[in-house]
Amino acid sequence: MSIHDTPGAAGRAQPPRVRVTEPTQEVAGAPLAARGRPFWAGVVRRVPPRRRLPLAVYAACQVIFLFWWAAFYPGLVSYDSVTYLLHVTTGPWVNNHSVLYDSLVWLSLHATGGLALLTLAQTVAMSAALAYTVVAFRRLGVPGRWTAVAAVVVAALPPIGTFIVFVWKDVAFSICAYLVVPTLAHLLSLRGRAGWRTDRRVNRLIVALGLELLGVCLFRQDGFLAVTLAAVALVVLLPGMRARLAAAAAAAVCITFVLNFSVYPAVGVQRADTSLALGPAYADIAVAYGQRPRSFTTADRALMARVAPLAAWKATANCYDSDWTTSQIPDFDTNATRVSGQLFSLWLRVLGRSPDLVLGARICRGSIAWSVFQGPSRLEAQTKIAGLPLPKGNWQRIEHNPYRHAVLSRPLAVTANKAGTFLWGVSRTRQFDWLLWRAPFWCYLCYLMVFAFARARRNWALLSLASIVAGQQLAVLADNPSQLFRYMVSPIVIGIMLVPLFFARRRTLPAGATPQALTPGG
Repeated sequence: MSIHDTPGAAGRAQPPRVRVTEPTQEVAGAPLAARGRPFWAGVVRRVPPRRRLPLAVYAACQVIFLFWWAAFYPGLVSYDSVTYLLHVTTGPWVNNHSVLYDSLVWLSLHATGGLALLTLAQTVAMSAALAYTVVAFRRLGVPGRWTAVAAVVVAALPPIGTFIVFVWKDVAFSICAYLVVPTLAHLLSLRGRAGWRTDRRVNRLIVALGLELLGVCLFRQDGFLAVTLAAVALVVLLPGMRARLAAAAAAAVCITFVLNFSVYPAVGVQRADTSLALGPAYADIAVAYGQRPRSFTTADRALMARVAPLAAWKATANCYDSDWTTSQIPDFDTNATRVSGQLFSLWLRVLGRSPDLVLGARICRGSIAWSVFQGPSRLEAQTKIAGLPLPKGNWQRIEHNPYRHAVLSRPLAVTANKAGTFLWGVSRTRQFDWLLWRAPFWCYLCYLMVFAFARARRNWALLSLASIVAGQQLAVLADNPSQLFRYMVSPIVIGIMLVPLFFARRRTLPAGATPQALTPGG
């Protein structure tokens, strides 16, 4: 008979079973069980849980950008890149591009003898910006995993991946413009909470926003237009911090003008030729003359004839590309510079008597910012994209330059170069142009997503997330020479990164946040 068969045995408590285990062996103070774990596992465990995803996003994006960097090492270059090289080596320095970016080129050349450091820094900055977006959007209730997916997609797209490794001022401009969005998201997450008006974090974020807007101004000559227009939207949408936002934007614009008109000339930086700024105005005159020549007086025609034959003005009238007038006519820039003031007065008269033609020309020339599909190629209205190899004609400009080797392509991996070139070629498929290379589709999608997000959260202040996109669209409509992809890169990135907002619009807010905490009057 078993013990369990005895009377009352079932009701008696059984003694606890004791498992005897061998003593844990330790090696150099660490448990033996930990010896089989990867080194990075211990590092990850030390990172706070909420920081792990942003760090993972940074690492993933950085690896992808390093692929593009290695494929086109030391970086992709264009006609403008060669100009920067000439500015900082043989001189003179000219502010027709970005003096700040020229300074970064100079620093990279003198620190390392090449440009790889600059392009690598661009990949680090963009990866960090995408990782920061995960943190900022999560504070608004957007699941981090969705933002992480969007960030990886951005880094992997050939148009963005190749652009980030270009030696171009527009890369730095685009990174600064993009950073405005996560900074605003972080700011909006704090706005409306108890004591937010005196919260030091709010002030620090506004300072950071001011520095980003300053970068937008300094890395592109007409950047102040986008900043001014975006600042107007921010001031309207964000009561409670209007004075501080206006001061940050005004400071950025004022510093830019002081540098361009006082500081730069004082240190020997030459001013750009007036044709650079007035080129679109000259093209407006050509378009108006081509359509309504009889509206021009005898004095108007005599002034135009001092610059170029009237037949040439009419023949080069193209609302999609101002370079047809300013570059195709021999000696146009030289002749126009001599009478630039009179030509500008003529443009004002044309604007007064034929505003429809001038406005139409500006809208047409700004197609890269508002038209989803490209225009007719016979008018060079297609999306203009810099090719991967440097055009051979540029080598003549730096044939005797001591740093000419800095722009030589020396891929770190042949396989990566072939793969990167193949992917870039695939992305150039004409049917993909509207989606991968043109910003308007993403601009309109951006407005839709932000509107849906703001409406679902009953928080119209969230519309400010689209302010920098609207600022860039309107700035390009106001002043744009050609259909250049690089002018509207940041709206493409912003549009992709805002997609998660649409899917998270009805998600529960983060702990401690309330709809009233984010409303304009809260």
